Amino acid sequence: MRKVPAIILGILFAPLIIYFSLYGILWLLGYEFAEGPDVLAERLIAEERSAKDCYRYVTLDPWFRPTTRELREQCVREYAKLTSDPTACELLLPSDYGLSCIGDIWGKLIDENNCHWYKNDSVRCFEGVALTPHIYNCQEEAAASSLPDECRHRIAFKEKKADLCDAITQPTLRTICKVRIGAWEKYPNLRGSFYFGQSDSR
Repeated sequence: MRKVPAIILGILFAPLIIYFSLYGILWLLGYEFAEGPDVLAERLIAEERSAKDCYRYVTLDPWFRPTTRELREQCVREYAKLTSDPTACELLLPSDYGLSCIGDIWGKLIDENNCHWYKNDSVRCFEGVALTPHIYNCQEEAAASSLPDECRHRIAFKEKKADLCDAITQPTLRTICKVRIGAWEKYPNLRGSFYFGQSDSR
C-alpha cells in the first residue's frame, strides 16, 4: 500500500522534473530565457550583444502565448527601437514587419527633425520657433547646400541609388536610406508594401 502514495507523488512531480531538466538542457545549449522579449532586448543591449541573439530566446510557458518566432521577432524590433539601429530590422526582412521596424526608427527622426515627405517629390519642414512650414522641391533644389536630409533621402530612394544616401548628414537617417533601398532591390515582393508607399515606387 505504501507504493501507491509514492506512485502518486511521482506522477505529480514528473512534469516539474521534466520542465526543469529541459530548462537546464536549453540553458547549457546557449538559449536565452527572460520575462519577455523586451526584457531580453534590454539585456542584450546592456551586454553589448547582437540583435541576432534574440533568436536564442525560448520560453517554456505552458499557457497560451505568441509563438516563439513572434517573441523572437518582437525582441529584434525592440532592440532596433531602443538602439535606433535600422540594420537590426534587416533580420526581420523580407516582411512588412521588418519594414515597419524601420518605420519605427524613421518616424522618431521625423518627429525630431520636423521634416516629412510631402506631395510631388517634395519635403515639408516646420522651421524656427514658430514652426513655420517650408516646402522644399527636392529635385529642383538638389544642389542647395541647405537642402534638408529628408530631401536627400527622398532623392536617393527615388533614384534607387544607395550611394546618394552618403550625402545625408544624420547618421541614422543615412543608414535608414541605405537599408530601405537595399530592401527594395533585394526583395521585389515587398515593393507593393504600404510601408514603401505609392510615392516611393516611382
